Amino acid sequence: MQYIIHSHLESSPELIAQITQDFGLDKPLLTQYFAWLSNAIKLDFGTSYISGDSVSDDFFYYLPNTLKLAAFAFILMLLFSIPMGLISFIYRDRAPDFFIRFICFLGVSTPSFWLAFLLIMLFSIHLEWLPAQGLDSIQSYILPAFSIAFMSACVNARIIRTNMIENANERHILYAQARGISSPKIVLKHIFYNSLLPVVTAFGMHFGEILGWALVIENIFVLPGIGLYSIQGFLNHDFPIIQCFIVVMCLIFTLGNLAVDILYAFLDSRILRDINSV
Repeated sequence: MQYIIHSHLESSPELIAQITQDFGLDKPLLTQYFAWLSNAIKLDFGTSYISGDSVSDDFFYYLPNTLKLAAFAFILMLLFSIPMGLISFIYRDRAPDFFIRFICFLGVSTPSFWLAFLLIMLFSIHLEWLPAQGLDSIQSYILPAFSIAFMSACVNARIIRTNMIENANERHILYAQARGISSPKIVLKHIFYNSLLPVVTAFGMHFGEILGWALVIENIFVLPGIGLYSIQGFLNHDFPIIQCFIVVMCLIFTLGNLAVDILYAFLDSRILRDINSV
């Protein structure tokens, strides 16, 4: 499917009347809404105003590419943020900590789209290591995923460091040290593990943020995903595409938050015990 922006479409009263009838726009507003809702529940969002193709078929054709990009970016975020947070805590107020905090400061201050252009200029144009656009292989995901993940990784690294410093001052950590438990075990089992709940919350929120940034990054790297597809819908005022995008994204965000709540029960048994006691 080719993406074409139609900014000036010729129209006539006959064509407008025909389109109005075809899309049911001549019916009362409530009738239109309930008809749309009954179809949306079945993930049927009608046909595109521009192409005439099924919006659901096109949307779910491109959705796997966006989910792959989001998953890749999420994995990169985990791989960077957790070690950075741990190292920054272990070496706090020393050179490694200062360096990581400086990187995190740059990361949270750098817009993802600007970072994407810098990465293209360095790795695609000058070094010619990675592709700048299209989807040919797994390498096509590297630059877009890093562009999306870098800011979230820096934010989460700071959250991990802060929560671990707070937990390190708790009384049970002093008791663990008095019992002669080794420092690595105290850091990983008692401090890091007890810092996971707010970190998991941040991870859940950042997954939605990653999907949101995919809308922009896919257009920069010309990746055939729902971001590129939906942007064309916005530019063409193709409302079935816009409606499909909003509904499916809200559904994904809701399922992501539900997954975070379920994960809480495995990280803290007290939550599951409180649920069972209700």
